[in-house]
Amino acid sequence: KFFMKSNIFFYFRKEKSEKGFTIIELLIAIVIIGVLAGISVPSAFRWVEKEKQNSYIRELISYLELLKKETRRWNGSCSLQTNNFLNNSYDPVTRKRISEKAFIVNCKGMDNSQKLRIARQVPRIEKDIFQEVSQQSFNFTPKGHLSLPNNQTSLVIIIGGKPNGSFYQRPKCISMEAPIGMIKSGVYQTNYYFYSSRPGSRRNSGLRKQLCFDL
Repeated sequence: KFFMKSNIFFYFRKEKSEKGFTIIELLIAIVIIGVLAGISVPSAFRWVEKEKQNSYIRELISYLELLKKETRRWNGSCSLQTNNFLNNSYDPVTRKRISEKAFIVNCKGMDNSQKLRIARQVPRIEKDIFQEVSQQSFNFTPKGHLSLPNNQTSLVIIIGGKPNGSFYQRPKCISMEAPIGMIKSGVYQTNYYFYSSRPGSRRNSGLRKQLCFDL
């Protein structure tokens, strides 16, 4: 009897352990996975966009510091023009939008190797990033000072994203004081409309340093 009962118990236990998921359980699992993906994927894309903007800001600050140092070191000067463009150029080979130079730079009083080095390191704007600059042109003097037209005292640059959708958000910002060229970064305290067809780079004379708060 004991042997028979043991066999019966083993049979039901084995049958229970080999039982798989039902169709309803699988459907519930798929729905849960779909909901989690719907939440996490947009968040991941938003995180990538923000990281691209932060990377560009770091590159831009580093470049401005480089200009201050190199003009003072070589007793030269560099003039920068904001590169105004609507959309990034299309490369028919890769079938992708290529990055564009943020500024057109012209340096004087340096040897060609230094000019070439500075020209090569101009930050580039990717297709999903936009910038607006308070000045169309500005200069770095042989003393490494920032010189602005019309007796302006500050240079302000805002950086944001060009998402597939559209929403309002406060862009990141950089402010630079003339003439010493002290650089600050923060968040611009005005909501901007982020959308995919926003101009990639342009001048915006309405930008104010008082609205660029430190991070």
